[in-house]
Amino acid sequence: MLMVALLLALLTVLVMMIVLRRWTGRLASLATLIAGAIMALWLAEVGLLPGSKGPLTGERPLVPGLDR
Repeated sequence: MLMVALLLALLTVLVMMIVLRRWTGRLASLATLIAGAIMALWLAEVGLLPGSKGPLTGERPLVPGLDR
C-alpha cells in the first residue's frame, strides 16, 4: 500500500513538473527523494538490503578446504 502511495506521489510530482514548469528544481528534488524511498522499499522487499532475510544474508555455506 505504501509503495502504491509513493508511486502515485511520484507520478503527481512528475505531472506537476510538466504542467506548471515552475519550481522545477524543487520538484525534481522531491521526485528524487520519493524515488529513493521507492527504491529502498523495493530492495528491502526483494531481500537485497543488509539485515533482510534474502539472497545476500550474512550466512554463507561452508566450503571444505577454504573455510578456517
